[in-house]
Amino acid sequence: MIDLTKKGLPNIVEINGVPYSVYTDFRKWMQFEIDVGKLRPGENMDVTYLFKNQYPASCNLSDLFVFSRPQCILPRSTGRSDVIALDYKVDADYIYAAFMSKYKIDLCDIEELHWHKFLALFKGLKDEMICDIMHYRCYEPDNSKRDVYSELREMWRIERESPGEQVERIKFNSYFE
Repeated sequence: MIDLTKKGLPNIVEINGVPYSVYTDFRKWMQFEIDVGKLRPGENMDVTYLFKNQYPASCNLSDLFVFSRPQCILPRSTGRSDVIALDYKVDADYIYAAFMSKYKIDLCDIEELHWHKFLALFKGLKDEMICDIMHYRCYEPDNSKRDVYSELREMWRIERESPGEQVERIKFNSYFE
């Protein structure tokens, strides 16, 4: 959440009480969120690309989530986490179109946009296709009947890979590296 009573935006992450300077551009943190989405349980992740000069020997993802997922007071969480409403990679075209349409911001050409500014602008999107898609994915169907929103929910649903599928994808991709 942006604090308008302070000048500037955060550019450090504190890990084990030590502040580290981080890149703040939305591209880096969007990649981080994509990487987190692919992470298998117990697997480590290289996050050195987030740090400007010095980086910690080790850190917990929760330390980085303080920056990448800043706390918001509203709306309150419903505790539901079984649905993937947004995938920055899958939905990239729709995110791009929404920012271009609503704000005239070309996300491909902009030099830099702070991650927290990106998130605030994203929250302000309305009447854009990406918002409709997210609503479809989160729609709770009435079990007594099949309706058009149930079909839209299935059309736009993002499936999580099983651990076996992840291993196969990594193995397949390694042939092209």
